[in-house]
Amino acid sequence: MQVIVFTLGENKYAISTDKVEEITKNDQSTEVPNSLDWVEGLINLRGNVVTLLNLSKLLQQDTSMCYNNIIILKDDDDKVGLLIGNVDQVLDVEDKDIQKLTDEDKSEFTGIIQINDEIVNMINIEILLTKNEGLI
Repeated sequence: MQVIVFTLGENKYAISTDKVEEITKNDQSTEVPNSLDWVEGLINLRGNVVTLLNLSKLLQQDTSMCYNNIIILKDDDDKVGLLIGNVDQVLDVEDKDIQKLTDEDKSEFTGIIQINDEIVNMINIEILLTKNEGLI
């Protein structure tokens, strides 16, 4: 499986590339009144309106960090953007290299990957979004 490793504050995370359409620089968003706390707003991506989600809020972390990039996820015709820090790398990971977590069917984290001296949390983005309204 291929994953994108990125930073969010002091932590490193990875998501599978199977739902990722592209990575783009953070752009100005338009606020959506009465939206959920973790919906940052809407962005215009080459003529397409994309809902921008604050991944830090979804993961219930500190939100005072710098967001440099957006990972655009696709699901059929819908697109959703996730605010992240920096993209570190894209790499191939074998299932045996992912230390599985218990009860992974319900967790937004599928496991932990050790890359050199760093621990990277593997996010199951579908479960995370389903738990928080099922956007994808």
